[in-house]
Amino acid sequence: MNASQPNKPKGQTNELAKERNRAAAERTLSSWIQNCLTLIGFGFAIDQIFLTLEQKFPGGNSLMTMELTRNISLILIALSILLLLTAVIQHSVHVNAIEQDDYFYSPIKSINILVISTTIIFGLVGLLIIVFLK
Repeated sequence: MNASQPNKPKGQTNELAKERNRAAAERTLSSWIQNCLTLIGFGFAIDQIFLTLEQKFPGGNSLMTMELTRNISLILIALSILLLLTAVIQHSVHVNAIEQDDYFYSPIKSINILVISTTIIFGLVGLLIIVFLK
């Protein structure tokens, strides 16, 4: 063995650890899919609820217009798609890294920061809408 080549651990224990990491990545992706489908469902539900209310009681709520509810619904659906694409990319990168012989775990900070930032921005926008449309 050369001095330039590090001693890479091999064996059943290492392979089992990789399998656990792979299973954790699958569970994480499943969780992201579940959450994104929920957000998409909320987007459709908000649109349909306010459409039905507008048909039953035309002009009943001047603060919450159909255009605003449609925009909120579209933002929810677009955010869900963006988060789902981010989760798929993160999963793919993580699984490809696990399959490498020289696998060493390092968190993907930029994707985590993107998800956290998007969630905070969306929460603040929702808060502002609720406060100013009261």
